[in-house]
Amino acid sequence: MNPAPPPTPLRQDLRSEWLLDENVTFLNHGSFGATPRRVLDEQDRWRKRIEAEPVEILARRRPELLDEAKRSIGQWLGMPADDFGFVINATEAVNAVLRSLELGPGDELLTTTHVYNAVRQAMRYAAARANAAYREIDVPVPVGSAGEVESAVVAALRGHTRLLVIDHVTSPTALLFPVERIAAACAGRGIELLIDGAHAPGMLLLDVPATGATYYAGNLHKWACAPKGTGFLWVRRDRQSRVHPLTISHHLGEGLAREFGWQGTRDFSHWLAAPKAIEFMAEIGWERVRAYNHALAVWAQAMLCRHWRVRPISPIDGQMLGSMATVPLPPPLDRLDEPAVARLQQRLYSEFRVEVPVVRWADRTFVRPCCQVYNAAADYQRLADVISEVASG
Repeated sequence: MNPAPPPTPLRQDLRSEWLLDENVTFLNHGSFGATPRRVLDEQDRWRKRIEAEPVEILARRRPELLDEAKRSIGQWLGMPADDFGFVINATEAVNAVLRSLELGPGDELLTTTHVYNAVRQAMRYAAARANAAYREIDVPVPVGSAGEVESAVVAALRGHTRLLVIDHVTSPTALLFPVERIAAACAGRGIELLIDGAHAPGMLLLDVPATGATYYAGNLHKWACAPKGTGFLWVRRDRQSRVHPLTISHHLGEGLAREFGWQGTRDFSHWLAAPKAIEFMAEIGWERVRAYNHALAVWAQAMLCRHWRVRPISPIDGQMLGSMATVPLPPPLDRLDEPAVARLQQRLYSEFRVEVPVVRWADRTFVRPCCQVYNAAADYQRLADVISEVASG
């Protein structure tokens, strides 16, 4: 059977809407995102307004302006504005939840081996401070279905598990986890669930409360293309009174929205510009954006696996993929140590002008090409050829 063709780009000129270097094959939207020109213009406009009237904007109008931005974002993600607060990124949101928990000996913090390393470290730290336990559920690859993930996670839940942290889209392995089904299992056992949704907003059609989470941490600077440092923490209403930002300030005890709305003097132009990013992508068409990015990721995974003669880590039909795919590297690049991974990443950029995440996970080496609307099939074909050249050299 002939392989399926790649999807047709939505527009030939879309890359010009971003500031990306034309000489770099950029396949790393998932790490820090990339912000469109007009969204940066909107952020600059807010910066100038703040500098022109610092006290008026920061002290008097800030609550009104942040509420307006939150209503726009909340409507997009199904979240009432009072049920979430702005943070810099999903890692900060996770830390705020962990710091707000009252843990003790005998309690357990639980996650999987696919956890983002910064979250892993935060969980270990919180557990150690409280003399609680920290445990990871082994979910090996290749994964045959979302049901395998669900079964492994649910089987690992224990009576002393206080909090499960689960990725909506895993960072090292780029897999969609069945968070709604896992949430139902947690609810039936009285276990709180924190979903790390760093990659989900903009990549997936998302209604945050409908996930069934107790807490949801998300980024808007990745797949929603907002300015850097734009994240949020949503908390179920019955848990809001006990969750506080990492910086305790004037509004302690006045509710989640008030507390997260002021954590000291800071530039919040990125939060105010976030609705412009959602609006910009909506002009292209959110459904079209998600469909194109997903189709490109599915095609890229299949093409790279064929080209390098490696086995995919998830079903080849893309049922567990969003807008990126983690693909094993071919020998002799498949078992690199951390220093060698760093050298390979730098060589790909410096020598070949290819920017792609090189991932070391479970003692194996992978790349995680990401797919955004400014990418096209030729970008991934170049990656395939460059890796083959490096592997044969």
